[in-house]
Amino acid sequence: MNLTKLQKLAIELLAHSPLRNIFYWTGGTLLASHYLHHRESIDLDFFSEKKFSLEEINRFTQELKEKGGFATVHYQKIFDRYEFLFENEEHLRIEFVYYNHEKKTLRKRELLNGVHIDSLDDIAANKVMAYFDRNEPKDLFDIYFLIHKSGFNPLKLLKLVKQKFGISFNEASFWSEAFKCFPLLHTLKPLMLQKEEDKQKQLLKTIEDYFQEGSARFLHKNLE
Repeated sequence: MNLTKLQKLAIELLAHSPLRNIFYWTGGTLLASHYLHHRESIDLDFFSEKKFSLEEINRFTQELKEKGGFATVHYQKIFDRYEFLFENEEHLRIEFVYYNHEKKTLRKRELLNGVHIDSLDDIAANKVMAYFDRNEPKDLFDIYFLIHKSGFNPLKLLKLVKQKFGISFNEASFWSEAFKCFPLLHTLKPLMLQKEEDKQKQLLKTIEDYFQEGSARFLHKNLE
């Protein structure tokens, strides 16, 4: 996917603000636009390992509102997460998140257009953790493409989670969790790069088949 004009503007403003020394870019939009190029994504997630205040990000949000021509900006704080929804004809959601909790960084962050970005290994670990935690279909979709476009496999992904979070999930859980997402996979159609209905259905079936067949192979192997 290509970033939208508004996403590019937000990243450019961040790169030229003091916030570039506090936050790094991570999440689904970075995964889709920089690493996998596999779907569309509208959110921008900026994480910090240091605590920060609303005042520190207000100047950025006001500048983005003015330069982006947004009529309204909605804001809410949920625990350590500040969420802003910018609206006009289009909309853009940005989250600023304090994300430390003694978690480990797997790879050194690089600079992209003046903004520090999370590594593919770190995003992959975060994705698998989210897959078990919230069970959203986009996480299953992303994991499928992490495996098929970036050379990961289920055991490697589970190992990254162990390294980063100190939490162990077994392979049986990895396969069984996928079945919870199947009924909602169709809700991802607006984010898919394929816009033809037949191609969308074909891709979603391919994803389901992969996890069903992987689960069957795992069960067969462990019942021998």
